[in-house]
Parts: sequence; structure tokens; C-alpha cells
Amino acid sequence: MKGYKQRYKHGYKGIKTKKSLGKKMISLGALMVLMLTTMLSVMSKAYGSEGEIGFFGGISEGDYLPKNIEKHVNISDNKTPVYAYKEMIFISGEPVEVTGTITVDVEDDDIMAASSGIYKERYIIKANNKANDVTLARSLSLNTAYWIYEGEFKRQIIKDSELVSWVESITTPTGAYSLDSDSAIFSKATVEDITAGVAYYSTTLSYSGIFKDADGNEISVVVENNGDDIYGYKQPWSKVETQKLTMSIRSTDLDLSMDITLNPRLEAKKTIYYNENQPFPISFGGTYNQRMEREATLEYEIISQHSNLTPSQKKNELLLTTANEIEKLPIPEGLDFIEGHWAEDDLKKLYSMQIFTEVPHEGMHFEAMTRGDFVKALCLTMDIDTSPYETINNDSQQIFGDVGFEHPLYPYIMGAYHAKLVKGTGEDFDVNVPITREEAFVIYIRVIGLERLGVTGSPTTSFIDDSLIASWARKEIVAGYRLGIIKGDDKGRVNPKQWISKAEAAAIINRLIDYLREEIGKDY
Repeated sequence: MKGYKQRYKHGYKGIKTKKSLGKKMISLGALMVLMLTTMLSVMSKAYGSEGEIGFFGGISEGDYLPKNIEKHVNISDNKTPVYAYKEMIFISGEPVEVTGTITVDVEDDDIMAASSGIYKERYIIKANNKANDVTLARSLSLNTAYWIYEGEFKRQIIKDSELVSWVESITTPTGAYSLDSDSAIFSKATVEDITAGVAYYSTTLSYSGIFKDADGNEISVVVENNGDDIYGYKQPWSKVETQKLTMSIRSTDLDLSMDITLNPRLEAKKTIYYNENQPFPISFGGTYNQRMEREATLEYEIISQHSNLTPSQKKNELLLTTANEIEKLPIPEGLDFIEGHWAEDDLKKLYSMQIFTEVPHEGMHFEAMTRGDFVKALCLTMDIDTSPYETINNDSQQIFGDVGFEHPLYPYIMGAYHAKLVKGTGEDFDVNVPITREEAFVIYIRVIGLERLGVTGSPTTSFIDDSLIASWARKEIVAGYRLGIIKGDDKGRVNPKQWISKAEAAAIINRLIDYLREEIGKDY
């Protein structure tokens, strides 16, 4: 990449503001405050977070991922989410499935307004099993402190939750149990690693409580793991949360004491498919549709000895599914000239998803993809927020010499810059220069934040031209190769120095989307 090391290794030197019109530098202190405020305001969008299924071994339906139409119409109702919910109750000595709702009230809308702070979390669960005369009522309130750590190409949010109140009661045919709230302990610590396009998180959880029956007898319930027991990610095309919990129930009545492993999991994703129209005399042949799917599963196993329980009571699985939502995508127009081309489907999908926005014209698929247009496409692919840069004001910044305030790609380059997808020093971005394959792959892998997968003892690929890969691009290309999303040509070459056409760019980006829809979730 021309000037890559010089362009990306420096800090914020050479940044210009609209007020100075490129002639004056604003003070370093003021600049850093301005940049921090802007960065925090445009961090990757949230698509739900840890806790949509609660923390007690249950499962919920969770939220759908945002629809495409939400980019154009404000249809948010701002209501506190209430989800369908399932959980297994073990305290009576026999596992019983209860069904109801979980209310998730997390007041973190303003978490990006400052580099540190505190917000409130509240989880309310109401569930029952009428056939077995079992009810569950639980309310958990937390204060969560957080601070933000800035990295080179990502940022982290460190969270620590403190128990405010925990109230719980369970009724069964053999008796009623109430939590002694004064003895309850609840600890939750999270790190969220926010890359340019994907937010990953890991949470360690432990809690314990003593339940008393009507006669004052005590039953101890402990959930505690020594390692990270909740993992997840969230991005525009899918999200997953998976938990691995170990629960210990202790009572003077040995029949009530047991050890259980619980593995709840929630996945939401978007799939795309084409519907061909049946009527012949209609103005369009068909449409691409996006199906919004979500599914939760709970696998549990009682690992202590209980001869009175059946095999299906000792080990089983719950499933919670909801109806899919469907949305129509815009009809791609003016693409008749690519019919029969190997990238026809990729180009049509990207136009339908409004990731490619250039007015189609004959032969465009053979044209070179520029650096600026590739970054724009990735911004649109990963919903990187560009809205703060669509209106120019006195505080607007110019990071790259060839991407001025009036440049049509200014919002996208700035959005990518503040999302930490690219860095700059005031030099040119070479916005109109064709992008090479290795340049594209570096940005491509950085947008999903998986560069570390290329750090191996043997950082090589099986491409026959592996030796031609530049040192600054090797880690990302090895990562993409190991993930299976960077592929060679029919002769086994990756062609790192070759520029890519718009057709190739469409195939590369569509392959990324397919990975983010399906493949990434399989490892969770």
C-alpha cells in the first residue's frame, strides 16, 4: 500500500478544522477532547447486549436485529423490552419448566456520552407452570460502572456491576421458597471489545443466595464459575449470546441437593433470499427479501446422583422460537448488462441492500474499485455511523488532504476514521486510487476485528504467491485465510498486488456478509 506505514503509524498530526479552513491547527488539548467526544458518539451501534436472556440459566426470544427500513424511518417505540422467557426450576428436587416473560431495562443509552460513568440495569422475570403448580417471581437491580479504554484500531468498555436489590420467590406443590435478600451476593464483570464493525464481549458471572421455606429451613443456591462463562457478539447481520453456568443447590434434605450445568444460547440473524414474481406482465421480475430470525436453546444436565429422576429429567433441552419477520429490499435497477456474469448475484444483492450506490452503467463491473469507494461500501455494510459528518460546521475536521469537507466521500472516510477502521495524519488517503487486494483484505479483516487470528507460529498461507504478501498485510490475510473468507483464484494465487474490480469487490463484500450471517455464530 503506497505510503501505508507513513500514513497509518502516526497520531493526529495535521488535522484541520472547518474553522481554520486548513490554515490553523486547533490546540492539542481541545482537539483531543473534541475527538474523544466525536469517537464516543459514533462508536459501533448496539444490537442488544449481554443479559437479553437474563443470568439465571433461562432463555428468552431477545430482540430482532434492526431492519433496513429503520435507516430511513424512525420507527423505534422506546418501550422497555419484554421478551418471552423459559427457565428450569430445580429447587424442589425435580426439574420443572416454567414459561413467562423477562423485562430487560438497561439504561445505557448515554453510555457513550462520557469516557466513564454509571448506569442502571433491572431484570424482572415472571413465569409459571400451571400444570405443575409452580410459579417464579424474580426482580434483580444492578448499578453498572464502566470506563472506556482506547486502543489503536478498537476500543474497550470495561464494566463492573454491583447488586442493588434481588427479590425472588418460588412456589411449588411441596412448599414456597423466598430469597433472603440480605444474604444475596451477585457479581458481574464484562469487557466489550468494539471493533470497527463488530462488538465482542465476555462476562464473568457469580452469585449466591439462601432461600427459606415457610418453616424457616434454608436452601443454598450458588452459581459460580472461575472463568469467562458468557460470550457474545453483536453486529448488523447476526448476534449471539452463549452462557455456560454451573449451579449448586445445597439443603439438609439430600433429595433437594443437586449440581447442574446450564448452557443457554440466543442467536438472531438475517438471511437473504430471492422471490421471483409469478405474474408475467409485471414491471419487475422479483425481489430480494431479508428474513429476521431468532432462536434460543437451553441445554441442562443434572450431574449429581438422583436415582429418583428419569434420564430425560436429568438431561434435556428447551427451545424457544418466534415467528420470523420478513422485509422487502429495494429492486435493483439498470443491471441488465451484468446478466450471466459470474458476479451477477453479488452485484444485485449489494445494490438491493444499498451497499453499492453508484448509478449502474455498462462495463462498470470491469472498472477498478477505488480506495474511497471500498471504504464507503464497508461503512454501509457494517452500519458505521456517518451522520455526524453529513453537515459541515465550525468543528468539522479534515483528516486527509485529498478528502475535503465538500468531497462526496467525506462522511464515509470520517466515519471509518472515527470507528478506527483507518488512521490518518493529514496526508492524502489516495481516495481515487484503485485498491489492491492486500489493501482491501487489511481493511476487510480490520472491520470485523479478527486480526489476532493471523498471529501464529507459522504465519503463512497455501497460496502459491504467499511470498508476495507485504509484511504489513500478512497478519490480516492469514487471518482471513484461516477463517475461509479470503480465497485465491483458480490457480491458487491470492494476487496481493493486483487491484480489484468492482465485480471482485462485490464478491469479497458479499462473502464477508455471508460469514457474518452464518459462519461466525457456529463458533459460539
